[in-house]
Amino acid sequence: MEFDLDNQLKVNHLFLEQRECRTCGKTKNLIGDFYLSRKDPTLASSYCYECKECTRSRVTKNYKKDPAKHRNTHLLRSYGISSEDFDKLLIEQNHCCALCGTSEPGGKHDTFQVDHCHTTGKVRGLLCKSCNIGLGEFKDDIDMLKKAVVYLEKD
Repeated sequence: MEFDLDNQLKVNHLFLEQRECRTCGKTKNLIGDFYLSRKDPTLASSYCYECKECTRSRVTKNYKKDPAKHRNTHLLRSYGISSEDFDKLLIEQNHCCALCGTSEPGGKHDTFQVDHCHTTGKVRGLLCKSCNIGLGEFKDDIDMLKKAVVYLEKD
C-alpha cells in the first residue's frame, strides 16, 4: 500500500492496530489487510470489518453466481444505463463500433465499451477497444483531434 508522508503521519497510530475479520475470524493488520470504507483514514472505524481476502472471495463468488446482475449493476453505477439500454444501443449501431464500424469489439471481455462524456456523464455510444482507447488518449479534446486529422492529412 502506498502512502505519501503526510498520510503516513496522519494514520501512524493505526499501523500496528489489528482487527479480527468477521468472516474468517483471523486477526490481521488493520491498514494492510482491510479496505478503507469511509473517507477518514485516521479512524479505525473507517476500515471494513471483513478482510480484503474474504471480500474478494465473496465478490468473486457472487459474480460467478449471477454475471448478468453484476453487468447490470456496473452499467447502472458507471453510466446510468441498464443492460437493456446497452443492448438497444448495440442494435441501433448494428452490432458495430459507433466510430470505426467494426463488428469485432476486442479487449479482454470481447464486448463493446460504453463511450461517455466525462464532463456531463452522457452516454454517446458503444466503441470497440481500439477506438475507446484512442479517444481516451486524446481526453475528449476536440482541438487535439482536429490537429491529429491535419497531421494525418499532411501525407
